[in-house]
Amino acid sequence: MNTENIDQKNIKQKTKQAKMEFIFTSPHKILTAEGVKKTLSNEGLDTSEFIISVKSHLKKLKENGHENPIAIGSIPFDINQKTEFFIPNSSTFSEHFSDGTETQEIDSTKLISLSQVTGEQHFKGAVNKALSLSKNTQLDKVVLSRAIDVQTSGTLNAQRMARVLYQQNPSAYVFSIPQSNGSTLVGASPELLVKKQGNQVSSNPLAGSRKRTAIATQNDALSDELWSCTKDRFEHKLVADAVYQHLQPFCSEINNPEAPSIIETSAMIHLSTKIDGTLTSENTSALDLAYALHPTPAICGTPANLAKATIQHLEGYERAQFCGAVGWMDSQGNGEWVVTIRCGVIQQNAIRLYAGAGIVEGSDPAAEFNETEAKLNTMLSALGFNAANETQQSAQTMVLS
Repeated sequence: MNTENIDQKNIKQKTKQAKMEFIFTSPHKILTAEGVKKTLSNEGLDTSEFIISVKSHLKKLKENGHENPIAIGSIPFDINQKTEFFIPNSSTFSEHFSDGTETQEIDSTKLISLSQVTGEQHFKGAVNKALSLSKNTQLDKVVLSRAIDVQTSGTLNAQRMARVLYQQNPSAYVFSIPQSNGSTLVGASPELLVKKQGNQVSSNPLAGSRKRTAIATQNDALSDELWSCTKDRFEHKLVADAVYQHLQPFCSEINNPEAPSIIETSAMIHLSTKIDGTLTSENTSALDLAYALHPTPAICGTPANLAKATIQHLEGYERAQFCGAVGWMDSQGNGEWVVTIRCGVIQQNAIRLYAGAGIVEGSDPAAEFNETEAKLNTMLSALGFNAANETQQSAQTMVLS
């Protein structure tokens, strides 16, 4: 055994971890963190054991004099897959980025290729099959997604992309989370899975969408149409009811509005329900709640097990971190976790982007495909590309890989 090679490998790994930089923004604060003090993995642990392990490591650090250590990371769509959280060397909460750069210019890289991982016809065919299943089984809703692979002329800067996303989507939860394999999960999620502060808990499920336009009066009309649409209201209720039902056992009081409201992102209009409550025990952590809620019908479907099986059968690719949860938790169990949507995974000069749509009775395959196009625009805009133009071209002349 060549111990010198092993030592060199360990040195390189530690050097890479020392340089890892994390970003997680919420509407009122920005979390930045650097370096890796400890990597926590779920390997060999069930979910309960993994949660206990994370809590234990944070508690031990606090007892050893660290003021309020945090764990930051992402949960994959399938919780049985490998999960890694990182305890950074340092972390800061602030109202602004610490270096004063509130905005960033888009990278000057050029598009080399854009290819659809599964393609338009595959996606529409999967929607039709899901609609057939909904008629013949207990399947009420399933979320089907698609992915595109983008290659650019230069290495993509995840930190810069996160700041562009923050500039374009100031009300979103923007994240840039490096992974130990050298990739970086980056995105701007509009959907709060759960927030825990003291004994207060909140969640903001979204379901039912329309593509936003540049004209305010058109957006008003689209909002009215969305709010009145029986199909979208049904889809949304499935999600909101599930979140309420999973949070209720943890709460002494909980508020669940009878009707949804409307929220707008830079690209989309969504039905939204804000659920908040008071926890029975402050010892219930944000991570306990995140795992209790994940995956919600907003990114999986209902019934959950049937929806998962349908996704595995019809989707045609591995979701990995997409439609998981991303966020942080401190040593007191406080934290924020958001649904990992409007996101991509960067690997040097390549990024895989994802988008999904909820399929229920009354869904139209063409309309659902167009919805995914609109959602992809959030990330393509951060790259300086246009979703409709680029994906149309990719089907014709730009599939070079």
